[in-house]
Amino acid sequence: MSAAAKCFAARGIHQTSMQEICDTAAISAGALYRYFESKEAIIVALADEERAGNAELIAHLAAADDIVDGLCEALPEIIAVLGNEQYGRLAVEIGAEATRNPVIADVFGRNESELRGALVEALERGQKRGTVDPALDVQATVFLIQALFDGIPGRSIFAEDVPPRQVAETLERFLRKALRGA
Repeated sequence: MSAAAKCFAARGIHQTSMQEICDTAAISAGALYRYFESKEAIIVALADEERAGNAELIAHLAAADDIVDGLCEALPEIIAVLGNEQYGRLAVEIGAEATRNPVIADVFGRNESELRGALVEALERGQKRGTVDPALDVQATVFLIQALFDGIPGRSIFAEDVPPRQVAETLERFLRKALRGA
C-alpha cells in the first residue's frame, strides 16, 4: 500500500499503472493481485488505514477529561501527518477521485462521518463538563475543525516555509480560544 500511495502521490491515480506499483514495491504482479484486484481496492485499503488512525484519535479524545486539552495534545502528531507532502498530494488525489467514484466517496465519507460524530460527542461532553463554551454551535464548530484539517494537506504542498511545529502551536492557540470562548 505504501508503494501505491507513493505512486499515486507522484503521478496521480489514473496515471499510475499497476505495474508501476509492482516495480515500486519490488513485487510481482501476481503478488499484488493476490491482495488487491484493482487500484480502487488499494484506495479502499488506504481508507481503512485512515479509519484506524481516526479510531486512535477518537479513543484518545474519549479518554480525555478535557476535550480541548486532549485535542491540543494530539495536534503535533495530526499536523505531522497532514503536513507531509506525500500525504498532501495523495489526499488531493483521493479527494478528486472521491468526486467521481461512488465507492471511494462512500468509504472516505464513512471515515469523515465517524470522526465528525466523535468530535460532536466530545465537544458536547466538554460543554456539559464546563470545559467548552456552552454557546458554541457544536455542529458548525466540528465542520470548521474538519475543514481546517482537510485544508492542511493541500496548503502544505505549496507552503513549505511554514514549519509543522509553528502550525501546531498556532492551531492550538486558535482552538483553545475558539473552544473555550475566551
